[in-house]
Amino acid sequence: MQEAITQAIQKIKEARYIALLTHIDPDADTLGSALGLYHSLLGLSKRASLVNTTKLPYNLDFLPGIKKIKKEPPKRCDLMISFDCGSFDRLGIEKKEAFLINIDHHRSNTMYGDINIVDPTAAATGEVVYALLEKGGMPIPKESAISLYTALVDDTGFFQYEGVGAKTFELAKKLCARGASPEWVARMLKMREPLSKLRLLPLVLQTLTLHLNAKVASLRMTRHMLAQTGATKEMGEDALHMARNLATVEVALLLREEEDGRIKVSMRSKERVDVGKIAVAFGGGGHKRAAGFVSDLHDFDRVLHLLLEAIKKEME
Repeated sequence: MQEAITQAIQKIKEARYIALLTHIDPDADTLGSALGLYHSLLGLSKRASLVNTTKLPYNLDFLPGIKKIKKEPPKRCDLMISFDCGSFDRLGIEKKEAFLINIDHHRSNTMYGDINIVDPTAAATGEVVYALLEKGGMPIPKESAISLYTALVDDTGFFQYEGVGAKTFELAKKLCARGASPEWVARMLKMREPLSKLRLLPLVLQTLTLHLNAKVASLRMTRHMLAQTGATKEMGEDALHMARNLATVEVALLLREEEDGRIKVSMRSKERVDVGKIAVAFGGGGHKRAAGFVSDLHDFDRVLHLLLEAIKKEME
C-alpha cells in the first residue's frame, strides 16, 4: 500500500483539476474523507470539485465545505479520486473520465482504480486519507481535521467497533491537535435529531421480529413509513443498532424499501457472524460487523428468507 500512496501523491501533485467522488447514499466516512482531502488541495492551490449524485444526509450539514458538493462530475478533469466506495457502480457516475485513484478500507473493494489504496486494517477511510496527507507532506488545516475526525468517529461508532485500537486513538489525538473538537462534532452528529426521525423509529421498531432462537432480529422500513412521518431513509439506522443491542441477538437486519421497490438490506453483527461475507454473496459488501446490499427482489419475505438461510449456515 505504501507504494500505491507514493504513486498517488505524485499523481495529485501533477494534476491540475481533480474530481473527488463520494458514493451514493453517502455517510460521514465518504464525505468526511473527500472533504478532508479537498481542503488540503486548496492549500496546495489545486482546482478540485466534490461530487455526490444522491441526497446528502441531514446530520452532516456542519462539515466544512459540504455546500460545495455538486450532483454532476465536472466535464473535464485530469484526475479522479474516490472515497470509501467498494465498487465503481456505487459512485453513481456513468464512466471513468480520467485516471482514477481508489481510496478505501473495505476488504470487499473490487480494486477498480488505476491506483488502489485500500487498507482493510484501517478503522475508516478517513484514516487512509490522513496517511496519504501525512506521507505527502500535504497541508492539514482545521477544516480537514474536522472532516477526517467526523469520518473516524462515525465509522467506528465513536470508537466502539471491531478494528479500533491504539492507532485509532492516536489519529484522533492528531486531528484534535489540528483543530477538531470532539464535543462539537459529537453534538453535531448526535444532538440535533428532527421530530420526523423520532416519529419514524417507533414504526420501524414495531416490525421487530426475532428468528433462529432469538439470535437474529429483523426490521422493516417501507416507503409509506417515510411518507407518513416526513423522515428520510437514513433516519431508520438507529433502529438497527437498537435491535443489535438486544441481549440474545447476534445479527440485526434492516430491510428498507427503496423508491423503485427494491429492498436495501443493512446488517450488523456482534462477534460470530461475518456479515460482510454474506453481503458479498448477495452482490454487496462491507465489513465483518457492518455490511449491506441492494436486492433486485421486491418482496420483503423472500429477501428475509434467503438472508436467514445464509445466516443459519454461518452460525453452524
